Amino acid sequence: MTRRGTIARAAALFVVAGAAASSAQDAKPSERYGDTPEELLPHRQAGEPYARLFKEAPVFRGPGRDLPEPTGLDAVRIGVIAPLTGEDAALGARMQEGVALAIDEANAAGGLRPGLPFRTVVRDENLTWGAAGNAAVDLTYDEGVWAFLGAFEDSASHVLTRVILKIETPMVNTAGTDPTLTEHMIPWVVRVRPDDRQTCYALARRIVETDRHERIAVFRANDRYARAGIGEFTDAVRRLGHPVLLEERFESKDASWTAQIERLRGVRPDAIVVWGRAATAGRAVKALRAAGLTQPVYGPERLADAAFAEAAGAAADGVVFTYPYDPRRRDPAWVSFVARYRARFGRDPEPPASYAYDGTRYLLQAIRDAGLNRARIRERLFADTFDGVTGPAHFDSTHNNVVPSMFGHVEHGKALLE
Repeated sequence: MTRRGTIARAAALFVVAGAAASSAQDAKPSERYGDTPEELLPHRQAGEPYARLFKEAPVFRGPGRDLPEPTGLDAVRIGVIAPLTGEDAALGARMQEGVALAIDEANAAGGLRPGLPFRTVVRDENLTWGAAGNAAVDLTYDEGVWAFLGAFEDSASHVLTRVILKIETPMVNTAGTDPTLTEHMIPWVVRVRPDDRQTCYALARRIVETDRHERIAVFRANDRYARAGIGEFTDAVRRLGHPVLLEERFESKDASWTAQIERLRGVRPDAIVVWGRAATAGRAVKALRAAGLTQPVYGPERLADAAFAEAAGAAADGVVFTYPYDPRRRDPAWVSFVARYRARFGRDPEPPASYAYDGTRYLLQAIRDAGLNRARIRERLFADTFDGVTGPAHFDSTHNNVVPSMFGHVEHGKALLE
């Protein structure tokens, strides 16, 4: 390892926060950051601000673009950082399936070039806090990966982005939904799946403007996924003139939430947003209904998961959820992908698998275009867009996919799209 590599590795092992913001790039994205609707813009009636942030893409100004391609390689290794254990392990398995299908198809088409196939090296993001960052260091310096796919859980992704800033290895995030992930303007991270900012915009407008609810309460998990996810919703409904009356939290390990539910009852909401992982959110909705709260319930994509309906039972019926793409489409790319995925894995693809497949193909194309040079791979990722099996991506200035969410509801225990 070079002296520069040793120093970078040492720095990365101690990094857990504090990434520096990047300057403007020569790129010229014209979209509004986050594709925020006009009526949901903060301080929109206060006049023109002194400065507008996130108008241009992050840029990497360091060296590395002229490094020659190494010789003697037997494969092009791609690091995959996913939940192999813990609450999200089942969704992490779907993510790995999408990656595997894309990698195998790329190798069947010849790999990077004859004799140089793509290979994945998988690490668990959930072993300890900060495990994703440690995995990134090991994968880069010990395994020689050229880029990363992952992570899934939002706190893992945040640690990971700060590490890759130091080790200068690109990452395509295919699963994280925290709206703040790309706000750090780290010039090595792109995200191909829409985040919870789009979920919150859609929910706020559906609840207030379409369904005409005025008294809104939130019942959410006490974890980073729910805390970061719900933030844009509370801002959005306030800007629409109906601020959240009460935000109650639940712990996934608790057997009941009597006190929280009684406080929710006390504010007399006419709509309740439930936010959490599928099984726990299902138990929360079941508890709300058992306590006699019959108000309409809304929530994010996790409420479309079969684990939600299984945990909620009959209480799941009528719950409205967002969804990031339309799996009923009949365009050839989607239909063919579903058929290939189903033939290999015996089930239909869910969003973690679909976006992992798209993100992997996006990354592999950048590697083909740039060659084996991390800085140039990073440039290709930020320069390109893609039409995936999930549909055309629409990137904002941070290279975060801002395709709007659609809706579905649960009926007789089944998630149905509207």
